[in-house]
Amino acid sequence: MSKLIVVVGATGGQGGSVISAFRDDKSFKIRGITRNPASEKSKALAAKGIEMVAADLNDESSLEKAFDGAYAIFAVTDFFEPFHKMDAHAAAEIEYKQGVNLATAATKTSSLQHYIWSTLPYSNKLSHGKITVPHFDGKARVDEFIKKHSQLLEKTTFIYNGFFASNILLPLFVPIFIKSSGKYVILTPGDPEKMPIRSLGDHFTNIGIFVHSILMSQTKNGTYVICTVDDFPTMNAFLSKWASSSGQVKSSESTMVLQVPFDQYKDLWPKWGEEIGTMLVFWELLGNHCWDALPGEKVVHARKLMTEAAQKKLVTTEDVFKATDWSSVI
Repeated sequence: MSKLIVVVGATGGQGGSVISAFRDDKSFKIRGITRNPASEKSKALAAKGIEMVAADLNDESSLEKAFDGAYAIFAVTDFFEPFHKMDAHAAAEIEYKQGVNLATAATKTSSLQHYIWSTLPYSNKLSHGKITVPHFDGKARVDEFIKKHSQLLEKTTFIYNGFFASNILLPLFVPIFIKSSGKYVILTPGDPEKMPIRSLGDHFTNIGIFVHSILMSQTKNGTYVICTVDDFPTMNAFLSKWASSSGQVKSSESTMVLQVPFDQYKDLWPKWGEEIGTMLVFWELLGNHCWDALPGEKVVHARKLMTEAAQKKLVTTEDVFKATDWSSVI
């Protein structure tokens, strides 16, 4: 008999990636969770044989029904959806409550054997109170809630998904061409030489591959799994990879990451500049430890759990840059 995996955010990037990975495994039946099963994305998944069920992350009772019979649950929240409508701290509070609703519903799912929670490093605690990145810590606070429920913790894997390679298409990261210098520039409020970029590569593909490998390896008991494909020592190295693989520039000498004052960065991109800029400054402050779990936690890199065949399926940062149509962006 096939096991049921319930995927939260089925029509989004992370959930959609998990569904894609598990469609090839006939030992699993997939149930996708969405607020609107009548949406075009939901109907497209249903047409592929995915059971689509309505549930609202703000309604715990709807999640309990949606989780019924689940062997495994992939749980994720989206900070940036409420962030479009409110300030960062309010959005983080909504994300925290949604994460608690998911975890609470999971505790009431008697069939559950494995809970995979997509989270992020606890910036406030890792920086000893110096920096709080709202879209990190709304999730990280849910980790603490899960750790207070020992039976759920035994079934839980915490996953850290690295920086999406496609984020370079966002306004704050897309390289800006300065005609007079012939250079493509990215701006940052932190020192680009002290800011490592731990890249997930193609999140639409890789998250699902990582999650499938975690489930196959039965890695749980509160273990943190770091999911990255390429680890760039600096933001300059990340941009150099873009230069060498995108086909847009002749050499890395035609790129530059330019540090600007944090207040100016915020003024350039109101609201978003503060949220993303705070993350970048956190990366600068923590350096190579910016993707650490808290002291004492069990941590493993996803590649340690993967078969050679699974690793070959991963789509790298370079692959993403090569496949992107830059003519519509730059």
